[in-house]
Amino acid sequence: MLDDVLASVPQDTKIVVDGTLGHWWHTRAILDQFPSVKKVYWFDLDPNILSETKNRLSDLSDKIEFAQDSYTNISKVLWDAKADFVLLDLWVNMEHFKDWWRGFSINYDSKLDMRFDINSKTSAYEIIHDYSLEQLSNIFQEYADFTAQKSDEIARHIVKSRKEKAIETTFDLKNILNQVWLGQKASTIIFQAIRIETNKEIDNLKLALGQIPAILSTWWRFGVITFHSIEDRIVKNYFKQLSQDSNFQLLYKKAVKPYYTEVQKNRASRSAKYRVIQKI
Repeated sequence: MLDDVLASVPQDTKIVVDGTLGHWWHTRAILDQFPSVKKVYWFDLDPNILSETKNRLSDLSDKIEFAQDSYTNISKVLWDAKADFVLLDLWVNMEHFKDWWRGFSINYDSKLDMRFDINSKTSAYEIIHDYSLEQLSNIFQEYADFTAQKSDEIARHIVKSRKEKAIETTFDLKNILNQVWLGQKASTIIFQAIRIETNKEIDNLKLALGQIPAILSTWWRFGVITFHSIEDRIVKNYFKQLSQDSNFQLLYKKAVKPYYTEVQKNRASRSAKYRVIQKI
């Protein structure tokens, strides 16, 4: 959704925040198109991605401040500066799935990890082994949209299985899910729910949205690209609530979705939704 993002950037933008660095395509394009930009703050929890990007963009080092940190700390990193444009692209970087040993993909047998920040204390392994039956069931209901009955069934089987033998790898978990009649697609959704919990993705999104009034300069914008219905619902409701304040308004009445041509080139974009709020 590069064209949509660029169309929402204010013309005189000076300070940009990219809260989810990833492959940096969005903000590199912003730097190319908007010479007024003086500083870009880039956030990413993954030290490998951050290091690679630093090397690739060494020619722009005078304009970029890298932060190996969560975008929940935007206001702390900005300190007393105000952002003109903030972007959160909530899609999971595909490098995490390509690095099979990190446990994100259901297609490779590896340790249960799923951490964006490799220094984080809690991995998927701890969640599978330490969470109670009720906690596991709630994850599957809230983040995977399974019914309470099915979520309880999955959680009970995990708790029963971990008492018999440690669930150490992605294939261990996949086999357990298969035993409660979950196929590849449904098991992938469970993996996604565990990843969301491992990285506190929903909690972090709420924390970031709560900083909007404090970090935006006058007349500027905060955009979020979501790929999950729960994320989009949170952004939609918060933006709607914020727009009731006379200091804020929605840039678009409805979420912007990718054109069919983009979906043809990149199927992963088909669930993307882009929403923008602006301070006035």
